[in-house]
Amino acid sequence: MPAIVDVSRALKVPGQAYAFEARPELEEMEVLGDPVRFEDVTASGEFTGAEERVSVRGEVSAAVTSRCAKCLSPVTIELQAKLEAVYARQPDPEDPDLYLFEGSKIDLTDAARDALILELPYRFLCSEDCRGLCPKCGKNLNLGPCTCQEGLNVTNPFSALKAIVQNDEEV
Repeated sequence: MPAIVDVSRALKVPGQAYAFEARPELEEMEVLGDPVRFEDVTASGEFTGAEERVSVRGEVSAAVTSRCAKCLSPVTIELQAKLEAVYARQPDPEDPDLYLFEGSKIDLTDAARDALILELPYRFLCSEDCRGLCPKCGKNLNLGPCTCQEGLNVTNPFSALKAIVQNDEEV
């Protein structure tokens, strides 16, 4: 459901600020290969009109769910971002960051989504000391030790280099 705000008053009285609150519904999306879901999104602040443009300033917050980069468990964080957007009736090649609107209503959905995406962490972690998954069997090592490699002579792919350095061989 789009977050529609009626800005007719701001267009009639330029320079006057008006408060708003909206609850945009954002679709689940993929960001850097990981699924990201936004819930309980709330945008609030004020908008001001000037000629055929409307400036929006405020804040957007949401509960963001993705998966841990190490163990793939679901992770939910609370996120807040500044919401600063300019809406115009006509596109401006000099300003590609404009959001377009028609009539006297603006849709805050795209601006809220863009602000939240810019505040996403580089990677989600379930905890700072997450142990991740076993590279051999895929067991979540946070739930207990892995037994798939017990008793096996596991060779390190760099062991040949170690032997060269220890034996002082020429390369």
